[in-house]
Amino acid sequence: MFKSLEIFKDTKIKKTMISIAVPIALQNLITYFTGLMDTLMLGNLGEVELSSATIANQYTMILMGLSFGIASGTNVLLAQYWGKQDKKSMKSILSITYLITIVIAILFFIPAVISPTTVMKIFTDDIDVINIGAIYLKYVCFSYISMALSNVILMTLRSMGTVKISIVVYLTSLILNTFLNWVLIFGKLGFTAMGVRGAAIATVIARTVEILIAVIFMFCGFEKHLQMRLINIFKFDVSFIKDISKTVFPVILNEFLWSSGNSGLMMIMGRMSRGFVTAASITNVTVQFAQIITIGISNACAVIIGNIIGEEKYDEAKTFANGMVTLSIFIGVLAASIIFFIRPFIISLYNITPETYEIAMAVMGVSTFIVFCQTQAIVHMMGILRGGGDIHFVLVCDIIFLWICALPIGAFTGLYLKLAPHIVFLILKSDELLKIIFSTIRIKSGLWVKNLTRQ
Repeated sequence: MFKSLEIFKDTKIKKTMISIAVPIALQNLITYFTGLMDTLMLGNLGEVELSSATIANQYTMILMGLSFGIASGTNVLLAQYWGKQDKKSMKSILSITYLITIVIAILFFIPAVISPTTVMKIFTDDIDVINIGAIYLKYVCFSYISMALSNVILMTLRSMGTVKISIVVYLTSLILNTFLNWVLIFGKLGFTAMGVRGAAIATVIARTVEILIAVIFMFCGFEKHLQMRLINIFKFDVSFIKDISKTVFPVILNEFLWSSGNSGLMMIMGRMSRGFVTAASITNVTVQFAQIITIGISNACAVIIGNIIGEEKYDEAKTFANGMVTLSIFIGVLAASIIFFIRPFIISLYNITPETYEIAMAVMGVSTFIVFCQTQAIVHMMGILRGGGDIHFVLVCDIIFLWICALPIGAFTGLYLKLAPHIVFLILKSDELLKIIFSTIRIKSGLWVKNLTRQ
């Protein structure tokens, strides 16, 4: 086991890993604190307000999942073309990607602004949660285009190792969003207290600032590798649409199904009890903290593997992947330990009932095992397999394990058998264990190495 870690003695690999993973980890830490501030402030208003915003954000998370899929799928291509130093092709790929992102964001914006109540009814039948959540959704949807596009711009920069700008953008967003939440939710500095509406407006303003910084960096000469200009978005090689349809669209579908599936999990929880939704919301914020290192390492892994395959060093890619499999086990133990030990402290920060407190403690307890599995699954699926171009295998795994296994069994045990929330939560997340088993077999086979660049 330990012998496979010797790959990290390579100075170039170690330097690249650190230069990408550390800034992304810092970015995720900032994103975590942004989510924590949102839930803490809304949690102080009450469980109904926190549950309403959580349910409303499930719709938003589907869009964010799609934008992640667009960026992640694009990065598979970009990392390999970056290994070949084919910058002209990279510009065409990015231009098409940005246009796709804007169109998808508009499609999500229209239902949310026209009929937010209808959207909320998809996820819950709690009237109080629907009414308050509709108010939040009607305002927060104005952040969709800027949110999705800034996410794609910043994530695609990772394929070239450009990650520090993400820290600047998200740190600015954290400070601005937290300050505006405090002012608008609670009515400080002479403003009227707006509650969940204030939280939504704060998000819209923060996301607008995000996209402004990202666009200025990308198109005004600050990004030095590609040096794109706004005119490049409309001057691209149309033939790359075919490449993107074969490589990026399966990843978009993958992330859409994954994010929709996770929203399906919240629909099940929302129909079991309001306390379960609140507990799951608190748990999700805590899990994000535990996975900060994992996300950074998996992103670095995908970039490194993509670059190596682009250079046509396939055996080196397989050796590196074996080292990442071993490393993911140690990271999983660390992430699970964090969840277990900080759960009482995190839960105590929220204004919740004793019953919800007990549910949250139990849900976080089973999350210790879930996070151990999830950490390895993220590195295997998002880092190694997707980075290596094996996008269809990842897609099939997500469809089968989440939609055919976890969701139906979770719905049956939660809504029909009415088992305890923490047992249902464990079942709903059981796909993570299945991913580890099958992804490990796939990695050991070596069939995942695929060069997607034009030869």
